[in-house]
Amino acid sequence: MEVKRVIKLRTSQGLAKRIDFPKDFDELLEKTQTFLPIDDTKKYQFIDEKVNREIRHQEDFELMSKSYEKEKITKILVNIIEKEELPDEIPIISNVFSKNMLNEESINLSIFPNLEEKTDSEPEDKLKNDIKEIVKKKMKDLENNIVQDIYKSIKTQITLNEEKNNALNLNQNELIHQGIKCNKCEMENIQGIRYKCLTCPSFNLCKNCEANTDHDINHILIKIRKPLKEEEELLFKMNRELKYKNNKYNYSVNIKELIFKMENKDNQILSRQITLENVGEEPWKAGAVFKCLPDSKLKGNDFNLGCKVNKGQTINIEIIFDNIQDNIIDSVNEYCTYYQMFNSNNEAFGNITKFNVIFKN
Repeated sequence: MEVKRVIKLRTSQGLAKRIDFPKDFDELLEKTQTFLPIDDTKKYQFIDEKVNREIRHQEDFELMSKSYEKEKITKILVNIIEKEELPDEIPIISNVFSKNMLNEESINLSIFPNLEEKTDSEPEDKLKNDIKEIVKKKMKDLENNIVQDIYKSIKTQITLNEEKNNALNLNQNELIHQGIKCNKCEMENIQGIRYKCLTCPSFNLCKNCEANTDHDINHILIKIRKPLKEEEELLFKMNRELKYKNNKYNYSVNIKELIFKMENKDNQILSRQITLENVGEEPWKAGAVFKCLPDSKLKGNDFNLGCKVNKGQTINIEIIFDNIQDNIIDSVNEYCTYYQMFNSNNEAFGNITKFNVIFKN
């Protein structure tokens, strides 16, 4: 018993209809017209869903029919598209090739009706072969042009990157970190890239020494390409990145502005008493030190805690600034000083505290 074959036509908008299998491509067009009528400016586009190939004429229809020969249902996607104007000359590549027929073995030419007519001087097979040769040449030329364009683009980008890197290296070599000394070669005012240890209270290396120094492998060295306008930015970055256990070991201070009279600038030594409170969850052991960090604009003394400080307890300390006249500028009346607590193993804990040292009338 012969199996009745049908075609399921489906549109991209979700419409669907089943029709008896047509005998040829023209009948497929006629039956589709009853399902999806179009005007003279439009045409049908049939897509064989099994192989995702377009059906444009009888030859394609026969290939599709053969592929579904043993199946009851043939599935075809139907799109309605604008008619393309017929070219005066041989069709361009985009009109000749189906979008998924780019390999040579499966070239499927879309010959327009006015080119399909057989003539004595130009048989259809010869015409197709001529078009294939033209397309091959066009494709080869197109491939060469694309390769050349990509090559030029990559070469240009490489050149730009080299120039950018050279400029960056030149600028880095010219940068000077004022007041920062290399702990190995003792270069004053490190020039170029600077490396700072986040564990040691004051340890810096220049670019050359960093590669040849066996610093503690458990310590973190950060790379500073250009001098920071405010060392405060670096210090607070250090505090965030190291993730100090502030919930266990932390402290607070009662004042953060140390105000002195303007005439105090003439003194050699200035001092101010502050109160520290243990606001962490653990006691501070004896031997902890409240240190003035080396990046401070105005250096103060370090204060050693000689006793254990339990949670919630306070301790009064005196911050002393000496050699005032040698470390201040007449036109500057405000300085930043940074302190942090260190345990007996020289490990920092708690937040960095910024003190504003202000001279005013």
